[in-house]
Amino acid sequence: MAAAFCAIPLGRGAREPPALLHGRAVGQQHRVGALRAGAASVPIALGPRPVIAGYGGRRRAQSVAPVFARAIALEAGGARAYLAVVDTLLIPGELEEEVLRLAGLGPQTCLLLAATHTHSGPGGAWDNFIAGWAGAGAFDRAQRDAIAAAVAVALQQAAAALGPAELLLGREEWAQGPARARSEGPIDTELVALRLRRPGGAEIATLLDYAMHPTSAPHDSISPDWPGGVPALVVQGAVGNTTWPREGPLAAAVAAESARILAQASPEATAALGCETRIVALPGAQASPRVAWPVRRAFANVFALGMEHFALQTRLQLGTLSLIGVPGEPVGELGIAARPAVLVGLADGYVGYVETPERWQEGKGESAKTYFGPGLAHALGLWPR
Repeated sequence: MAAAFCAIPLGRGAREPPALLHGRAVGQQHRVGALRAGAASVPIALGPRPVIAGYGGRRRAQSVAPVFARAIALEAGGARAYLAVVDTLLIPGELEEEVLRLAGLGPQTCLLLAATHTHSGPGGAWDNFIAGWAGAGAFDRAQRDAIAAAVAVALQQAAAALGPAELLLGREEWAQGPARARSEGPIDTELVALRLRRPGGAEIATLLDYAMHPTSAPHDSISPDWPGGVPALVVQGAVGNTTWPREGPLAAAVAAESARILAQASPEATAALGCETRIVALPGAQASPRVAWPVRRAFANVFALGMEHFALQTRLQLGTLSLIGVPGEPVGELGIAARPAVLVGLADGYVGYVETPERWQEGKGESAKTYFGPGLAHALGLWPR
């Protein structure tokens, strides 16, 4: 049996996408009209010594800083969409399904649900032994439910707060920012800032998209890491191969630069609001060429047993900004190739790292951390065939 496991490929049979995945269905909408928005921020209620996600093994926190679920509700021309961000490592599909159930939202709901990707955030939300040991944290149903409840309440409160809104958008190539490359290939240094405010000027919410791994907090404490120091919903862009300098704090520079580019933006009261939800068939599990050949098939079969055959992908358009959710960690070159669209990593599921096919074949970049081989970027529509 051991010899067969190391020689025979597993998990290549799935072909037809299911009608529902993680409580979501395929759908598409696009409307233009007067913009309405609401936002909410809800603390995640954690028990004593909560499970931490971010690194391998089983970890429980020695101390706990406040962590939150934040949500924005949007309406235009009769269409409604939600964008929610959680101070956690990643978004397992079963967590998203529980969020929809608790919030009373149906399968046609437009929702882009992303993690800040803090490696010191609450984990235990994925009922998967392999993923738990690899870094998601040992499954803890009560903690999973607490995270889901916070997101659901944030969504409900954001919808209840819907009112007339204006949109401001700023984006720039921030080559002098704190993000640094940690492997071969370029990083995506674009900073994108979106602000929603009332017609009188009162701020509703600000959203920032910037790629920089949140791994600066202690490993034994629950912490939002650097995104917690930015007064905004922070999502990770093409974060796969980006790290940060060790000589100073990170949040203050990101917040200041975001405020600077938003100060130059002009408000829009009428906007397009669009959403597309896809269910994507994933390639067969495949271990990296950097894994030793004698055990490469065994590694791939472990991935096949522990990962799903399909992934959810949400594309959200607000005004001229198009956000493409990626259920994993895309590398910088994929973010650059997607422009003018903007990638949102760690959104609506997790399929591991997403490397360019060419770099994967060479065993370079982040290929050692991938689960689905060189075809994953193609399957997610991030790289031309």
